[in-house]
Amino acid sequence: MRKNYYLMLVAMIVVTSCQMKTKTVAYDPETTKAEVNKTLDSIGAAFKSKDANAFLSFLTEDGLFCGTDPSELWDKAEYTKTITKMLASDTTSSSADMKVEQRKIIIDKNGKSAVALRQFMTSWSKPIMLRNTLHLVKIDNRWMVNFSNFAFIPKNDDIPKITAAVSK
Repeated sequence: MRKNYYLMLVAMIVVTSCQMKTKTVAYDPETTKAEVNKTLDSIGAAFKSKDANAFLSFLTEDGLFCGTDPSELWDKAEYTKTITKMLASDTTSSSADMKVEQRKIIIDKNGKSAVALRQFMTSWSKPIMLRNTLHLVKIDNRWMVNFSNFAFIPKNDDIPKITAAVSK
């Protein structure tokens, strides 16, 4: 019995000592936020210039991309078709006129993912503001979007008016 105990103890020591240690690399939150901001600016510039390839290069293959309509839940292949068609359209210029009024970025504690929020209006959404919430992950030293959600964000005082208008 005692022999088995020592054998198990030695086996446990060997197993635990041979496990890989994950080293947490320190990161600078301000530098990381600047990187995410630069990525957001690049995404916006690609959209405004109607460069579908550049825009889509910021999206992960396994992402979820949500539009403003409840039916708009796309994987990357579906979103690629939607964005390519949208950016090829002449009416996209009204979407590209977005003026970001507020931007917030939260970096996770290991510096490898971030949540970014942008609030803006476009000519087609006035007077209702839009909010785009993104989840970004750092892959091969590059920030990539693996989740995006667009939503209308009316002022609370306007909700009864909107409800009444769509209930007719």
